[in-house]
Amino acid sequence: MSALPSNARWAAQELGSVELGDARSSRRVVKVFTQMLNSPGKSIPQCSRSVAEAKAFYRLLDVEELTETVLFEVHRQAVLRRAQSSGCGVLLAIQDTTACNFNTHHSLEGLGSISSSKVRPSIAGLHVHSTLLSSADEDAVFGLLGAKFYARKPPGKGRKVGARNREPIESKESMRWLESLELAGQARQWLESASESSPAQPPLIVSVGDREADIYELLAEAQQHREQGLGLLVRSQHNRSLEGEEAQMWQHLAESEQAGSLTLHLPRSQGEKAREATLSVRFAAVTLAVPVKKAKYRKKDTPVEARVVELREQDAPAGKGVCWRLLSTLKVDTLERALELARWHAKRWQIEEFHRILKTGCRVEARQMRSLERLRPMMALDMLVACRIMGMSAGARQSPQDPATDWLDEDEINALEAYESEGKKPAKNKNAPPMSLGAAVKSIARLGGHLGRKSDGHPGAQVLWQGLTKLDTITAVWRRLRTQQTYG
Repeated sequence: MSALPSNARWAAQELGSVELGDARSSRRVVKVFTQMLNSPGKSIPQCSRSVAEAKAFYRLLDVEELTETVLFEVHRQAVLRRAQSSGCGVLLAIQDTTACNFNTHHSLEGLGSISSSKVRPSIAGLHVHSTLLSSADEDAVFGLLGAKFYARKPPGKGRKVGARNREPIESKESMRWLESLELAGQARQWLESASESSPAQPPLIVSVGDREADIYELLAEAQQHREQGLGLLVRSQHNRSLEGEEAQMWQHLAESEQAGSLTLHLPRSQGEKAREATLSVRFAAVTLAVPVKKAKYRKKDTPVEARVVELREQDAPAGKGVCWRLLSTLKVDTLERALELARWHAKRWQIEEFHRILKTGCRVEARQMRSLERLRPMMALDMLVACRIMGMSAGARQSPQDPATDWLDEDEINALEAYESEGKKPAKNKNAPPMSLGAAVKSIARLGGHLGRKSDGHPGAQVLWQGLTKLDTITAVWRRLRTQQTYG
């Protein structure tokens, strides 16, 4: 086992190669990141052991070379190395946007509006568009390919109706979806070059988005990379016109032959009881026509060849029931392939979970910074902490038999065992195997309030970060008591 604690090892692996023009600042990044990993969601004074350490942390955030771009670029290299070593054949680059509320930070300049409500249009904050890399067929989260922070600009006064449709996508917020696709493409190129000396084929990378990603320019761009191991999978929002056909896409799909059916257990939600639902499955190859306004104002003339998959609940009242329509540049020619794409898109919940950890677990919205130049790198570090928590939770589901020492240091494991034994010295067999990751996660989850009943399922990221925060305190007490026992 390495002499370094697990969090310090991971911090060095993620950010050890960062270059800020000064060796001391580069080393400080790893140190403060380790402190944040030890105390997720804690403020800078709380995760620092002294006033001097807290001041050094704040001085680091004032270093001009320390930006979120630099941090994400260094982290991306570690993410791709993990993805390559995993041997996964298909990777998902899941992208989505969340809004961080900094409305109470009155001295913070450069924020934009995050409210879509006409009642309260002045809520100030930042939007964050993240791209999370995970495995399509295994329970593994590798980390972030990147993230974009931006403040929404207020709409111009006196803007003519329809003027937005005449603007190039490069000047719109929607460009973030294409930038994320570019990150996925760069990742595919890196993995391809890294596998030149290996007989294994580089993995397929699929960019996954929700209905907001149903954008003509994104579909057209993804079409150009179809043969380069890069695909796109989004949920359909627009009933698009088809090239050379009168029927629109959804009508064309409804008239196609049913390929099969699927029975799912739907949990209760929004006042509805849990139920078994039978979904009909249809898929079709379509050629999407260029939207009229894109052709008129932007002179676009390239139709998009795509595949559309529909999963619709049978015997459901009109306007109700489950209905998924997925749009992809990937080939779909069998029922199994259609269901595979549906399963991949179902993993989009990971980005929602990631953003929830960022805001609730890492408490990024509670960061008190006097400028965006300080806030942005701090937010980036919080996002990397969230990646660590998600990776640990997924690792415990995928490989619970792995040793806990990959994620926890010796003091944390000993403190956890002592706490679990309720103060009694745990009986240890010298030949006993080390604590497994699955057992450690269950113990940490109990600290976070997970009861471990059959109906509770596997511990999620929320109880895990709550338990890790409590474990940090328990470990600090354990270290202090262990030191005191050596006196005399």
